Amino acid sequence: MSLRLAALVVTTCLCGSALAQTPAPNLTRQQRELLSAIVTAVEAAAAQPETNDLRWQHHVMRASDGSHYVAFSAEPATPLPTGAVVLYLRLATATPAGAQQIAERSPIKEWLAGSRTDPRLLPRTGIVIGEMPIMGPTGNMTARPTTTTGSNELRLMEKEREQARQDKEQRDKQRRNELEGKEASARNTVPFEDFDLASRSTRSDGRRIITRAFTAGPGDYDLFLAWADPSSSKPAATVQIVRKSITLEPARTIGLITSSVILADSVSVRPAPYSPSEQASHPYSIGLMEIVPALSTRYGRDGKLSVAFQIINAHSTDAGMPDIVVNFRIVQLNGERESPVASLRPQSYNTTTLPSDFNAKLGHPIFAAVSAPLATLNRGEYRLRISVNDRIAGTVVNTETAFTVVATPASLLAEAPPLGRPFRREVVFEAGVLGPLVDQLTPASPSPALSRALGVAKNGKPADLLIEEPVAPAEACIRTVLTGLALLSIGDASAAAQFQRALDQDAPIGPTQFLLGAARAMQSRDPDAIAAWQVAMAKVFAPDVTGQLLLDAYLRRNELQKATELAGSAPARIETTRVAATYIATRREAEAVAALERHLAEHSGDHDARWLLLHALYSQFVGAGKTPSAADAERFRRHARAYIDAGGANSGLAEEWLKAISLF
Repeated sequence: MSLRLAALVVTTCLCGSALAQTPAPNLTRQQRELLSAIVTAVEAAAAQPETNDLRWQHHVMRASDGSHYVAFSAEPATPLPTGAVVLYLRLATATPAGAQQIAERSPIKEWLAGSRTDPRLLPRTGIVIGEMPIMGPTGNMTARPTTTTGSNELRLMEKEREQARQDKEQRDKQRRNELEGKEASARNTVPFEDFDLASRSTRSDGRRIITRAFTAGPGDYDLFLAWADPSSSKPAATVQIVRKSITLEPARTIGLITSSVILADSVSVRPAPYSPSEQASHPYSIGLMEIVPALSTRYGRDGKLSVAFQIINAHSTDAGMPDIVVNFRIVQLNGERESPVASLRPQSYNTTTLPSDFNAKLGHPIFAAVSAPLATLNRGEYRLRISVNDRIAGTVVNTETAFTVVATPASLLAEAPPLGRPFRREVVFEAGVLGPLVDQLTPASPSPALSRALGVAKNGKPADLLIEEPVAPAEACIRTVLTGLALLSIGDASAAAQFQRALDQDAPIGPTQFLLGAARAMQSRDPDAIAAWQVAMAKVFAPDVTGQLLLDAYLRRNELQKATELAGSAPARIETTRVAATYIATRREAEAVAALERHLAEHSGDHDARWLLLHALYSQFVGAGKTPSAADAERFRRHARAYIDAGGANSGLAEEWLKAISLF
């Protein structure tokens, strides 16, 4: 399997909202009124049931302060307006069943009412817990005089530093307990809320979605997404609200783990990070890494599997440098069994691959990304198994993600058997080939021993020729050919050496070269087979089947020009199906269809010809890339049903092609 891998690392900190780092916006009166109406509508909808028809996905990562960073995308059943919308997000603590509604204040509502200056909850520090500078916060010390007057001043400073250290340890302990679910956080405001006055989230296919992120500790939550169309004559009347229940497990602050594995449409590198004002609507863009989450786990064979994930709690050196090795394996699921399919090249994250300024102790996250084409995978269910090895800690963590490879019209066409038929040595021993061949080898007055050998060959028992009876020296070349024929009949590759030896002994060139070509084709040495058959056709004798075998060899080697020339120069010696196969290979499907329909009018039981007709028709549909006409579709269905009902060798694929007709 040919793979193209990409390993991306970003040195940035994750926070819940880029807009939370920007100054409070100046709202117009209309914007303030509309946002206030949306907030009020969300509060009124606090008890509404969860939205079931919301197309939703989310991925949990680790924020730089140790909390959960949750990126999500949502596509409501009611399409979003085509223009910019006013978007409001609120993450509320879920009320247990039967309990009284939990009352939580909204900082944005308070800001709109003029009772606070900042509309959003300020993010916590981007430094990982436990890695605050050893001296602790020193902001108060900047106002202190630059000179001291004695030991009392030094003792006071030391006491302040010790108190700051103890306060930090207490805060870290409380925060760690909150993240691990050991202690409930004390708050009376909603855990997270945000808004965007001009949201324009759009997928590459043009579909409007909501894509954002938030940070939160463990717990059960209700996420409310609300939006309105500011361009409407009555914007407040356009408010729409959806609700999604979310449970976040306690965070593990020690021990190697991974984030959610993100199945992506693509993973790429941006020339520069998004600006703070743009970042909020691109929660899957982290630093320079741009992740476009896939809406489905189903991929066509002409697509590419891309995944990205975060490696969390990796140990590092004193300089903050980790040593991580990531291995990837793809396995196919066959019921309860698994079959290995491919191993992707391992990725390393250490001092030789990471930027020199990378420092895990400063909250720089490690993101791994891999991309692989799916063209070599058959349709079916698969799992990508991921193994992360922390070589400093000596620990390994495993994770996986499932995906499905499905057919597309083009990939179904690629599943068709090759147009150049594989060589079958049995063709040499068909009566219409072997009899004339032996006749061409028979001299005018053969000896009794040679006559008996020729009779054995002609009667279809060439293997018996392995027991040799002496012949006259002048007949040795013929006997050598017959020995080679015997070896060819049992699939012995040394038959080619016998035919070559016979040529050196001046055996008849036409039949001997034909047999040498057959022996070379049996060895999958098509260039040598082609050379031998070309010589045979240039002589007086060559079985009629020679041209057909030569044409198949050209098609197997994709030598389409030579195949076309041969089909045009000797049509009488090449059957219709071989000529039609050449037409299909050279994208002359209409000529193939015409030739095959004429042939089937006289030979309706020729299943090979009907299969090629289906191949030509389906190839036309795929090449055109548009829905076939009703008449063409009906013609395809009629021939497909006839082929399937007759039990054609490729009936399963014909069924799939029938289903695919509606996809054009």
